[in-house]
Amino acid sequence: MYRFICSLLILTIAVPLAGLTVWVSWEGEDFYREVASSFEREKGIKVVLEYFPKIEDKLGVALKTGDLPDMALAKDTYSGNLGASKRPLEIAADDLAGFKGEYLEAYTYGDAVVALPFYADVQVAFINRSVFEKADLPLPEELDMGELETLVQELKKVVQYPVAFDFTSPYMMFPYISDSPPVGEDGRPLLNGRERVEAVEAIKRYFDTGVISRLERAAMNGLFRNGKIGIMLQGSYMAEKFAAANLDFAMVPLPDLEGRQIKGVIDSKGFFLFKKESYAQSIEFARYLMEKSEAFCGQYRKYPLFEAAWSDPELERIVEGGQFMPNGPGYQAMLFEAFEPALQAIYGGNMGVEQALNGAQGYIDSAW
Repeated sequence: MYRFICSLLILTIAVPLAGLTVWVSWEGEDFYREVASSFEREKGIKVVLEYFPKIEDKLGVALKTGDLPDMALAKDTYSGNLGASKRPLEIAADDLAGFKGEYLEAYTYGDAVVALPFYADVQVAFINRSVFEKADLPLPEELDMGELETLVQELKKVVQYPVAFDFTSPYMMFPYISDSPPVGEDGRPLLNGRERVEAVEAIKRYFDTGVISRLERAAMNGLFRNGKIGIMLQGSYMAEKFAAANLDFAMVPLPDLEGRQIKGVIDSKGFFLFKKESYAQSIEFARYLMEKSEAFCGQYRKYPLFEAAWSDPELERIVEGGQFMPNGPGYQAMLFEAFEPALQAIYGGNMGVEQALNGAQGYIDSAW
């Protein structure tokens, strides 16, 4: 019996961790698989990598069943939902070296950092360089809604849609209504109030007067790729697709609103860890993956949120002037659920701005 117990102890000490299960999503599935294979060869730790197009739906189910991976990639805005579940592990202070405080804040629930920030996309104004050259216009480094009309008069001579974005997108409209704090003391989204009403009214006027064209996302992305749009407001995640189409473009910050600085949303992803027994190995793999991600970040135009030996000056300038969306439990889902129909009613002329935003706030208040 004594020898049997000793044998078990020796096996427990000698046998390494069986492996890591890692869930990922969004761009770069091949990159993650290559790094997982490389990690296994170098470290002897097997990584079972699973890709889910809708990873937050998968995590939502897993939070209820407890069938969680060792590590998963998720958005910063999902930090509150995950943190409230008490499922993710707190990241130890010693493992946070190389991350800026403002990036860690986006992954903080209560007093605990619950993920390692990885990369960021950000809202930008895409500019078609060829269109500006044809119009004999210099490429702007900054934009303001109040100055677009002059640009539009020249751009319309050479392009079908001088400036475009989707007025009914709560994601793209959020920066223009977030100057006043967009979150209440109890974490609920705030959509009403004089400043927000005036901001939405101001933007609506640019659509009404033809300065900006409203196009839905899928159509807009295709039209910009085909050279039919001069300036398009969208997420930087589209940059890789435009580059693959050999489109000559630049990215600048979102247009300010008549002198008021607008901060585009930083849409970031980070690694959440779930199992104490694999914590050290998960941290090691996350760090290894970040070290190997230069080509990934370059190809997909991702801005690294960790200390990196490379940089993307174009994106860096925009990210530094951006903002993270509040990450409280349920915030983004409720915001989008209430804000989108309000914007649709406003754009369709079915409601005035104040009436629509008050109605959206009433829905939030009743459902929160």
